[in-house]
Amino acid sequence: MKKHALTFYRTEYSLLKTELETPSYFRRKLIRNYIYKGPVLEWYTRIKMSLESNYELINSLVPRNADITDIGCGYGYLSYILSFVSPERKILGIDYDTDKIDLSKNCISKSENVNFVAADAIEYPFEKSDIFILSDVLHYLPDDKQELLLEKCMNLLNHGGKIIIRDADRDQVKRHRSTRYTEFFSTRSGFNKAANNRLYFFPGSRIQQISSRNGFKAEIANEAKLTSNMLFVLEK
Repeated sequence: MKKHALTFYRTEYSLLKTELETPSYFRRKLIRNYIYKGPVLEWYTRIKMSLESNYELINSLVPRNADITDIGCGYGYLSYILSFVSPERKILGIDYDTDKIDLSKNCISKSENVNFVAADAIEYPFEKSDIFILSDVLHYLPDDKQELLLEKCMNLLNHGGKIIIRDADRDQVKRHRSTRYTEFFSTRSGFNKAANNRLYFFPGSRIQQISSRNGFKAEIANEAKLTSNMLFVLEK
């Protein structure tokens, strides 16, 4: 009888945790990792999390026990949020900005299931993953390298996995002006680094073409109301 009761309470507790412990629930925990790293970074973290709706949508697309490669992880916001929601996830964050990686490695919430490496994602020999995330990273690469990185992820994607791309769609002409301004501000202010101070925004139709050519199906999971940002999900 006691064993059945214990099993019941454990099951109910697990269900309650899944329901309540969402990315928004962990927002304050994430921000606490950055409050002693300068007032500007703290401000940027709060704004970024609000703009991204605490990464609720991306989290909903990622299985709770997935192996995840977060390409262009920056300060590690998304990587940490995904790990908070489910400790069963194993996450590798990659970014070529050494300063950001050094900072993300030294957060108070760093755990064994989250690792960060400073590297060029095109050159770095990362392993197969269930989920590849490319959030606001492709437009920092020239067209040929965008395609090279996407095909690398496709070749290393585990069966049944997903490639999640969040980036601006140049085809959304009116809304794209706002996105260009935002990215211009982030690079000029030093939060993001662009090679040769250039950005390479691409049309969303190009994602569809590359996907189709490699046997993948690309769907739009969401689009922003005020900017040209789109969320593409690629599956085999």
